[in-house]
Amino acid sequence: MSSTEKPALVGAGPLAGLGAFVIWGTFGLYFKLVGFAGPLEILSHRIIWSAALTLVLVFALGKRKQLWALISSSRTLGLLFLSSLLVAGNWVIYIWAINSGNALEASLGYYIMPLVMLILGRIFFGEKLNRIQMLSVAICTVGVLNLLVFYGHLPWIALSLSTLFAFYGVIRKFVPADPIAGLFVECALLTPASLIYMVWLQRHGELAFGNIGIEQDALLIGLGICTTIPLVLFAFAARNMKFSALGLMQYLNPTIQFIIAVMVFGEAFTTAHMVTYTLVWIGLGVYSWDNLRTARQNRRKS
Repeated sequence: MSSTEKPALVGAGPLAGLGAFVIWGTFGLYFKLVGFAGPLEILSHRIIWSAALTLVLVFALGKRKQLWALISSSRTLGLLFLSSLLVAGNWVIYIWAINSGNALEASLGYYIMPLVMLILGRIFFGEKLNRIQMLSVAICTVGVLNLLVFYGHLPWIALSLSTLFAFYGVIRKFVPADPIAGLFVECALLTPASLIYMVWLQRHGELAFGNIGIEQDALLIGLGICTTIPLVLFAFAARNMKFSALGLMQYLNPTIQFIIAVMVFGEAFTTAHMVTYTLVWIGLGVYSWDNLRTARQNRRKS
């Protein structure tokens, strides 16, 4: 199916994209359920069980050639090891944020991430920013600085989440890996350290897995499923819908996070937050409008 034939918001592709972003958006609820374990143990389980599940999918979906292409290159393995550290950092900060009452700030991180990627695209790939894109970045920057003025510190959780994942995207741009095979390699590279950490926890009597109950163990194992399924759905959506529509759909993730943080977790939404989020939403609105305008212009030219 060509890019011009891909449906915008109708069909299997958009439904898969919707499923992926809804799962990612509600992930905070799941992390609350496994809050009986520490952030690093949760991260370790997410890595180990994701590695196991993606390995099964690699063979089930016939992706052994893609996997061999990744592991047969020392350069590719090095880049994937670096990307695994970046995504693990993103994961553990998000896990900690959810279980320490900072889910609202975590949602801000995913709102501003596309604009951080714009800046990194300019730095690493020489991608030029037009005036409208520079305006959108400036508006969002003012929004972030607003929290510095009100609270005396920058929203480091939001900035860390967005920056780590944006740099992860930069590294993965150098490695055109199959999503499932790539995730397996990343998780496999971190699995030994995760297992060692869990053995250390067990020796110190601090390991939750196997020491609380079967239901709790099942929830920890389920982290692998919750990590892998949205990735598969997103990969399918990327191949079967317009990329511009997929780009707009990504804002479902932080929007759901935002609603859950305020309405379910009961986190305070202050005047300072209102000013910051309003400015960020305006900046993203300007950015999205420019993307749609450019896409329409390109279609007319073609």
